[in-house]
Amino acid sequence: MKQLLLLLFILSTYAVSAQQDPKSPNRTEARFSLHPNPVKDGFVYVQSDSDGPKDIRIYDLFGKVVLEQRIVSQKLLVSGLVPGVYMVQIRQEERIGTKKLVIR
Repeated sequence: MKQLLLLLFILSTYAVSAQQDPKSPNRTEARFSLHPNPVKDGFVYVQSDSDGPKDIRIYDLFGKVVLEQRIVSQKLLVSGLVPGVYMVQIRQEERIGTKKLVIR
């Protein structure tokens, strides 16, 4: 069972990276953090190196988008997601980044 979950996680990581736009010469990677991680209370705070709206996409282990939202603050509501491991993609201005998120 653990091997199957590991395989699914690896495949989903590949699927999320395949869905990202090709990097253009003027695109840089966004540096951001998610906390708390793992999430227990239904909220996660997204902090980045610059202010402004952030476009958030959360993918499940199969690469399916389960949440898509634009936030202008740092607080993101994830209480509608079932416990598990997700990949979070953030786009801010011309920058993009991806992190793993665990929901308990």
